[in-house]
Amino acid sequence: MSIQDNFRLAMRSYIYSVSVLSNKDNFGNCNAITVSSVTSISMEPPSLLVCINKDSKIHDRLQIDSDFCINLLTKDQETISNVCSSEAMHDQRFNDPRWNIESVPYLTNAQANIFCKVDKLISYHTHSIVIAHVTKSTSKDKINTLTYVDGSYA
Repeated sequence: MSIQDNFRLAMRSYIYSVSVLSNKDNFGNCNAITVSSVTSISMEPPSLLVCINKDSKIHDRLQIDSDFCINLLTKDQETISNVCSSEAMHDQRFNDPRWNIESVPYLTNAQANIFCKVDKLISYHTHSIVIAHVTKSTSKDKINTLTYVDGSYA
């Protein structure tokens, strides 16, 4: 087995929370993508990083000083995760009526919404590392987070 195959198998053992990153581009178009590589960096200032594949449609819409929201999904939001990760369903990403798209798009029924402004973009092979300052954060009292492990939702 190759190092990539062994690494892929090892990474399947990690339990990831599932989020949807959403934003609006300069033309007012809403964008969203399912992400699992979201990590807090610091509390001073509040900041996080998220990794985005360079082949994704949203990649070039994330620019320095642009705004986005990390929508941490709940266990009953598998469908939104699947829609936002499917290129074939790209045009259906904002069909759910619980999207608020007045400004930075966000899911009103998400476990948490973390609003951010892009501070740095770091290119790394197939992905870009997006480092962002948190500008606002909200969360539900009861923890009910959608997770992903070993190729399926948990």
